[in-house]
Amino acid sequence: MTMTGARGPVLAERPRADLPTTPLTWQRTDIVGTELVFPRGSRPSGSAIVAGKRAYTLTWQAELTGAVEVESLHVTTRGDGWSRELRLGRAATGWSCRAEHDGDAGDLPFAGTEQLDALDPAAVLRLADSPIFVSWAVRKLGLTVKSGPVTVPVVRVEVPSLAVVPGTMTYHLVSPQRLRISGDFPAATLELDAAGMAVYQAGRMRLAR
Repeated sequence: MTMTGARGPVLAERPRADLPTTPLTWQRTDIVGTELVFPRGSRPSGSAIVAGKRAYTLTWQAELTGAVEVESLHVTTRGDGWSRELRLGRAATGWSCRAEHDGDAGDLPFAGTEQLDALDPAAVLRLADSPIFVSWAVRKLGLTVKSGPVTVPVVRVEVPSLAVVPGTMTYHLVSPQRLRISGDFPAATLELDAAGMAVYQAGRMRLAR
């Protein structure tokens, strides 16, 4: 993976505390919604219920490497009269992607992608609106305050459409508890705990204690 920092190669000063292994719940603060995540082991999973104009449910399961890199992701979303399923996998030579659609989801983009060649094999994989994927990226990239901004390729799975979109994002740990993300997708500033877990984003979500 190519990483660029304001001060040269990115090196971790010291390891963060171990990531939690007990269930975690995030509450949405912009609309009614909740995500429950079971982070234990190399096959974490989660589920979400989101209300609003286009209410939907979502379930996912990921596979992680020992370096906390998301190696594969299986996601299902369901709404009123429609459903989507996506299987996305990483290999040294590129990505595999399989998407299925059922019912009429109106103007939602199609799930998956027809441009696999545009996905960087070393990209950070992110599931939109799922904070734990941010925390895995922080751990994978070895971010520290001294490392400065780090720019990396990203593969983002949009929700609820499950469209797969490539891009570039810059992660900047401006203090031990504050992370700024900017680039080709919506910018965000998040508060982190000692383990690098995303615990709060103003106007968006908070970790339930």
